[in-house]
Amino acid sequence: MPSYARPDLCPDCGAVLPPEPDACPRCGLPLRDPLADELLATLRHADELVVRLRARADAPTRAPATGTVPRTRRGPVPRRLVPRRLGQATVPQLLLALGAACLLVAAVVFLAVAWSWLGVAGRTAVLLVLTVSAGGASVLLSRRDLVAAAEALCAVTLGFVVLDVLGAGQSGWAPEPGTSGSGLVLGAVVVAAGLALSTLHLRLAGARPVVAQLVIAAALLGLAGSLAAVVEERTADGGAASASGVWAGCVVAAAALVVLAARTRLGVLRVAAGVVGCVAWLVLLAISLADNGADLSLRGLWAEGGVTWLLVAAALALLPLLDPLVRRGAVAVLPEVVAMTLGSLVLVLPALDEGADAVLVATGALVAVWGLAAAGTARVLPRRRVVPVGVALAFVLPVLVAVVSLHAVALEALLDVAAVYDATVGVRVDAPATAWDARLLVPAVLALGVAALGAAPAARQRRTGVTVGAALAVAALATAALLEAPLAAVVLPLALAATGLVALGSRRAVWSGLVVGAAGGVVALPSAALAAVAAGLVVLACGYRALAGRPGGAEAWAALPVAGAAALWAVGELAGVDVASRGAATVLVVGVLALVARRTEVDLATVLVVPWPAVAGVLAAGDRSVSSALHLTLLGALLVARALTDDRRRRLAWAGGLLLAAATWVRLAAIGVEAPEAYTAPTALALLVVGLRALRRAPERGSVATLLPGLVLAVLPSLLWVLAQDPVSWRALLLGLGCLVLVLGGARLGWQAPLLVGAVAGGLLVLRELAPYAAATPQWVLLAAAGALLLGVGTTWERRVRDLRHAGHYLARLR
Repeated sequence: MPSYARPDLCPDCGAVLPPEPDACPRCGLPLRDPLADELLATLRHADELVVRLRARADAPTRAPATGTVPRTRRGPVPRRLVPRRLGQATVPQLLLALGAACLLVAAVVFLAVAWSWLGVAGRTAVLLVLTVSAGGASVLLSRRDLVAAAEALCAVTLGFVVLDVLGAGQSGWAPEPGTSGSGLVLGAVVVAAGLALSTLHLRLAGARPVVAQLVIAAALLGLAGSLAAVVEERTADGGAASASGVWAGCVVAAAALVVLAARTRLGVLRVAAGVVGCVAWLVLLAISLADNGADLSLRGLWAEGGVTWLLVAAALALLPLLDPLVRRGAVAVLPEVVAMTLGSLVLVLPALDEGADAVLVATGALVAVWGLAAAGTARVLPRRRVVPVGVALAFVLPVLVAVVSLHAVALEALLDVAAVYDATVGVRVDAPATAWDARLLVPAVLALGVAALGAAPAARQRRTGVTVGAALAVAALATAALLEAPLAAVVLPLALAATGLVALGSRRAVWSGLVVGAAGGVVALPSAALAAVAAGLVVLACGYRALAGRPGGAEAWAALPVAGAAALWAVGELAGVDVASRGAATVLVVGVLALVARRTEVDLATVLVVPWPAVAGVLAAGDRSVSSALHLTLLGALLVARALTDDRRRRLAWAGGLLLAAATWVRLAAIGVEAPEAYTAPTALALLVVGLRALRRAPERGSVATLLPGLVLAVLPSLLWVLAQDPVSWRALLLGLGCLVLVLGGARLGWQAPLLVGAVAGGLLVLRELAPYAAATPQWVLLAAAGALLLGVGTTWERRVRDLRHAGHYLARLR
């Protein structure tokens, strides 16, 4: 065990100290200071604490006494940043590594130089003495607790062993170096030497050198490779089978090493041998699969024994369970899953030679069987259920690929039946050819469902069962489409299922029913009759659910406008109604539904649905202006009616009025009306009526807030027309009289809005009327008039300002 208190080393830099030093010769740390004595005493106390802590760790753990509170750290302890230096153990390790390398290089050079003049006995004696001396020295160093030096000499010893074998090969006592036989002998000798060296260290010094353990595992892998090469060279027939036996033996040997290492607590050998065993097992599996790849028939695999080594590999996959750590840990299921998967793969391999359908049948059957095994295991051994579930998942991918591909082909076929409303009710689905038989789709989905039920926890069994049932129903419909059944055979089950779910199901089932109904409606689009039936059934179901007052009624109300619009459109197609009239009728019916229902979800759905038939009707009409005006009028009237029948929707009246005004403008433009009053007067009149009602109900709001929008809309278009085009006309005369009425009326009633609008518009009108005469007047007259005006204003400035203030106060007092 390393010690913290080392009087022979500097406590700061780790330099070796001379006898009785006053200071460190490298860093100058004073060592005769009382603080140095205190530091040495502290380090010795640290050594004592480590010994006590190790003894407590080796003792059996006890439960804490009742009432005691475990001590915990209250927070992270800040670490002092110090410059990184080489530790006390780093320099010796570097020196030992360099020394070991030098010894090995020296040995190689010695063999190369002295090989010619030393005899066989001399060479043998020298190599054996070097090997035994290095091994014995490593054991002695381990007993003195010099771990790094012992590891270095272990490496030197094993290097000498390799040189011994190579020398023996050159002397003719062993196969010549470079051949497979030489590798075989070298691997066997190195494995034996590593085991012997590890045993000596363990028995004599209680140490466990890392280098020897690593070399054992690596040499075992090399031994297996060399032996396999020798067997393949010397066996004319069955070479692959013999090589498989060699790698199987390597797996067994690695497992034996793992067990031995577990008993002797050689942790590095335990891990290294496990890795070597896994590599050898993978090589065995690859050779077995490659050997059977040419002939996957039942005769080749079973009658001729082609699956023998695959079954051996499956059995060998269970060897990791011999390790107590693996057997007691969470990874214990992995060897079982691998073994059972490989054993099941043997049953699938013959199907690879028979085509895609055979592969689907074989893998689907395995998925179903292991799913049933998982369900049975869950009742007896719940914790072992993961094993059959893992095996089932290993074969799910081929089944899942087939199921997804068949569904995709069926969906594409359903969407490509015909154009919208272009086929009769008896139209059939034209499905392309697929790589799998369509009749295998439902069994494949059933196999996946069984596996899902077996893997699902008990709390989710019911929900999983419902999902599996829905998947089977979809698979049945997809199968019908792939078998070129009539389109009605797909649409009607979807419509009936949606009707049942929406009308009779739970609230969650309502959403599922609406999704199913939408799918049925999309699939039924090629036939107007099928589309009308599908949408009509959904309308009936939604109406029943909405009026029944059960949970899920809000969802039914929201879907009712959508389904109703689809049903009306399909019925109109069947009745031969043109698209323009069909759009207006759909808008009217859906709008009346919103008026009757008076529900928020219906209003939102109506807003989303109504624009589509309206736009379609306008675009298909012969006279688009008439159709636009009609649809705008319908929409505006529905919005106004909705606002008048529900106090919560009062603001919709503004949008409705705007749509009505837009309808009027469309028709006026169509008949060639250019006068602005025809477009703005109705809206201005409506705004004034609304403003007067609001002013009567709440006089404190004032005329600006209530009457100003209507007055501006009534006066501004005519004013702009007069100012720009027609200053001398009946329009200008009537506008001037109107402005005079507004000024007089506003002053009489005390309202600001009429007075302001009339004064501003009248003033602008007067200036526009005077403009031609001002242009014809001589310039000296204008200059004289301007000067006289300025003199008059300057003379009476103070009084004019006072009058202006009085006028402002008067105007402010108006409503």
